[in-house]
Amino acid sequence: MRRYQKVKRQSLMLKFVEEVLKTEVKQSTFLRNVGLQSSRYNSGKATSGVAAHVRDLEQKLERSELQAIVMLEEMATIKIKAEEYEAARDKELELLCKKSQEKVEKLAHLMALFGAKAS
Repeated sequence: MRRYQKVKRQSLMLKFVEEVLKTEVKQSTFLRNVGLQSSRYNSGKATSGVAAHVRDLEQKLERSELQAIVMLEEMATIKIKAEEYEAARDKELELLCKKSQEKVEKLAHLMALFGAKAS
């Protein structure tokens, strides 16, 4: 669950930064450099292309986040199953050790009986 929370927190931080950059910074050098904001000279032509690119990136990010959540859930399920398997294995091992000890005790008792008669 911690990984899920970490991924969720990172996602929220990224969305916050994105919103700040969109609303607070009208002419961001960073956004212009990465191609998400056009310069004054070619803003008309590139705006629709940039918007489509941004939508595509947002969709990819959302798919990645959903895949991460699914993988975290699968990992949690696998971890639970592994813990259950280990508990069952430990219980079985304990039972086998107990039976083995009982057989050793019976064998020692029989050896003592036959050893006493052979003498």
